[in-house]
Amino acid sequence: MLRFVNICLVLGLAALAYVIYQVKYEARALDEQIASLSKEIESERDGIAVLRAEWSLLNRPERIERLAAKYLKLAPPQPRQLVTLDSVTDRDFERVRVEAAETAAKPAAASAPVQAARE
Repeated sequence: MLRFVNICLVLGLAALAYVIYQVKYEARALDEQIASLSKEIESERDGIAVLRAEWSLLNRPERIERLAAKYLKLAPPQPRQLVTLDSVTDRDFERVRVEAAETAAKPAAASAPVQAARE
């Protein structure tokens, strides 16, 4: 009976040693994964810092003002362009709607022959 208990204890000890061995290597693998993820996080943080710096550079008011002057060709408003709400009629709104519809129809009309030629 004593030998049976000893054999069971030795087998249990061997099984426990194997389990501890497996857990040890799983923990090492997880540590390596954590280190890898930490490096990736640092890399992404550096990337975000670079993007924020670039965003700040691109959103400088003097740069936007220079680009607006170059591409938008805007001029200061003239006094004749300013109106009061009392002087605006429904006909003025209708004129703007018609102009907007004509502007939207021009690109559509220009692309229609191209689409017909493709078919």
